Amino acid sequence: MAYIVVVDGDAVTRAVVRALLEDAGHEVAEAREGWAGLAIMGRRVPELVITELYMEGMEGIEFLRRVRATWPSEPVLVTSARDRPGAVSILGIARLLGATGLLEKPIVESRLVETVGSILVA
Repeated sequence: MAYIVVVDGDAVTRAVVRALLEDAGHEVAEAREGWAGLAIMGRRVPELVITELYMEGMEGIEFLRRVRATWPSEPVLVTSARDRPGAVSILGIARLLGATGLLEKPIVESRLVETVGSILVA
């Protein structure tokens, strides 16, 4: 299937997403923050990047900006649990900065697999 890089500061989330994607037949690499994600991508460009927005080190928005600068057409799925009604939508900002798709946390297995599948066939 596809090679996917998952960048998320939470080890449990990375492990769950990795397991779900590997069960769907994908090859997955993980990074705990943006700098590590860029290093992985520098060695092998994935077909899809999944990134959280709030991480230690390089935050997800900066990571997204750097991915767009180096790999402008690379699909990036952004995840976050921190949008609040009535507040500026960080997921909306991610979309404006070039996110291919948005996925709210908590991540639901069927939604993750469906969203990844639709991005990969686009």
